[in-house]
Amino acid sequence: VATTGSGYVAVLASVPRSEQSRMTALKQFADMQQKYGSVLAGKTPDVAEANLGTKGNYHRLVVGPPGSRNQAATLCSQLKSQGFNDCWVTSY
Repeated sequence: VATTGSGYVAVLASVPRSEQSRMTALKQFADMQQKYGSVLAGKTPDVAEANLGTKGNYHRLVVGPPGSRNQAATLCSQLKSQGFNDCWVTSY
C-alpha cells in the first residue's frame, strides 16, 4: 500500500481493481453514510490502491482524515458496535 505518511485511516471495503472499482468503493461509502451517519458524519472517503501480490490489485475504501492509530481504531469500534464488522486500520 502506498502511504502518504500522514497517519492511519479506517478501511471499510476492499474491491478487486477494475475500471469501476474506484466508483464502487465510493458508492459503498455513500450507502454506509446513510446507514451509519452518526459515526461517519464529517469523515472524508478516499480510495487507496493496494497490491496484494498473488491476489492482485485492490481498491480500498478508506475513511479519514488521517490521524492516530487510536483514532482509526475508535472509528472501527464505533462501526462494529452498530453491526459493521469489516473495518480495519492501515497506515496512510
